[in-house]
Amino acid sequence: MEEEGSRNQLSALPACLCGLPLKVLIASNNKLGSLPEEIGQLKQLMELDVSCNEITALPQQIGQLKSLRELNVRRNYLQVLPQELVDLPLVKFDFSCNKVLVIPICFREMKQLQVLLLENNPLQSPPAQICTKGKVHIFKYLSIQACQIKTTDSLYLHTMERPHLHQHVEDSKKDSDSGVGSDNGDKRLSATEPSDEDTVSLNVPMSNIMEEEQIKEDTCHRLSPVKGEFHQEFQPAPSLASDNENSGEERDQFSHGTDVLHSGFINYIKASEG
Repeated sequence: MEEEGSRNQLSALPACLCGLPLKVLIASNNKLGSLPEEIGQLKQLMELDVSCNEITALPQQIGQLKSLRELNVRRNYLQVLPQELVDLPLVKFDFSCNKVLVIPICFREMKQLQVLLLENNPLQSPPAQICTKGKVHIFKYLSIQACQIKTTDSLYLHTMERPHLHQHVEDSKKDSDSGVGSDNGDKRLSATEPSDEDTVSLNVPMSNIMEEEQIKEDTCHRLSPVKGEFHQEFQPAPSLASDNENSGEERDQFSHGTDVLHSGFINYIKASEG
């Protein structure tokens, strides 16, 4: 079924048309400013011609026209081509005489496309010298652009991950080098490192060590109880009071000896004089 509605000064495409089993829809040379969203209902549509209108944008629903082979949007005011066109099995695509600046990179995936008309557009990507060479060169350019973007994204991700990786490595180093039992650094605490006291004890001669051990054994033997009493060598020390008494007796004996010496010396002097 085919619908011809060209040169009727239409400002809008009737939505009721989208409910018909159309295979061809021609609405060129009108004053259409847009296409209805219901356009996606035309599942059997194979050709759509809306050239020579005032359309500024194509609806995303146009990507639902799974049977569309030819699309003509020539002489409109399109600035952007929707990426949804990649999903269509287009064989011919004419968007010449519009205001398109960029051909989407994903258009390189339109494998069935044979005719691409794009003249009289202020295209910047691909540049004009590429576009004039035809579809093959245009698709090569788009493929190169895709590879460059992929490489740039990979480098960007790698650059963003490097600080986190460096931080992860630093954290790992800190965890593995806690200072306890570590061989790195002279001032770190080691669980197996000998202390100063151990170092001093290691310098003591073996003979001294043996003597100390012998003294310890003798001391233990002397302190060991024998029949409920201590060893005879460890007698109770005399009290302080007894010490004082003994000291007093010794002073008395010393004083008495002095008196005897003094009287004897006087008798000797007297005998000498007589």
